[in-house]
Amino acid sequence: MTAIVMDTKELGDALLDLCPKKRDEWFTLLKDPVFVPIYNYKSWDETRDHPERKMRAITRSKIISVSDFGSNPHNIFAAHEFIAMIDGALAVKFTVQFNLFGGSIFALSTERHRHLFPKIDDLSVFGCFCLTELGYGNNAVEMETTATYDPTTKEFEIHSPSTLSQKYWISNGYKHANNSLVFA
Repeated sequence: MTAIVMDTKELGDALLDLCPKKRDEWFTLLKDPVFVPIYNYKSWDETRDHPERKMRAITRSKIISVSDFGSNPHNIFAAHEFIAMIDGALAVKFTVQFNLFGGSIFALSTERHRHLFPKIDDLSVFGCFCLTELGYGNNAVEMETTATYDPTTKEFEIHSPSTLSQKYWISNGYKHANNSLVFA
């Protein structure tokens, strides 16, 4: 029997379809001890905090930016592939921050919002995504939540008039988020 020898770098390039430099950055980053799995968390806080610590390691590395949606969307997709392989809870947290929250801000932004991008990238603007309502799911046509702008306070008043209109499934909302993107 003849052994087939394949160059592992060549195989990685073919399978990962990612710039080798970026791939190597991910491989280096994922060696950080924060990415070692923890099983049987001792508390709900630890269950929530461990993925958040991993998010901070990713954002400190500057391996990804919400601005990649405009300049390098493949980088966003590759990030999801790497993250999904290591931690489902991190994948949810990352998706909310960089796709649902950050990606929506990127897509809907004007020049006056661009200052938020580096803050989304470094988590100083840590977002949650408030779309789903208890009685209506993500059916925006049926939603009851309203947002009314008050020019004197320069704030929006968010009003959910019924039990069915309360926002539901707000990932990142408990404990970590300091900003919300609210659909009303």
